[in-house]
Amino acid sequence: MDKEEFIKLDTTRKLEVLWAEGEAISEKVYYECNLSLFLVDCFYVEVFFNRDLNRIVGVEIQDSSQILYDYIKDLDLTELQKLLR
Repeated sequence: MDKEEFIKLDTTRKLEVLWAEGEAISEKVYYECNLSLFLVDCFYVEVFFNRDLNRIVGVEIQDSSQILYDYIKDLDLTELQKLLR
């Protein structure tokens, strides 16, 4: 599935595609939302889950070349470094 096809889908169908064909890459917390990043074919999609409302409030394609950095910049690698010693 390409970006143009994905964009045309309604939210329910987008989520079905993510669960069936997407690869979960990372998660982060942003204010009252949990954000999950998925890779589908060759594009990234963010899912916004509002904890206060207890529901998904957005599914958006991310074209930013920095999207991966936004998810890993605060990653603590201390434990991994200990294992590699």
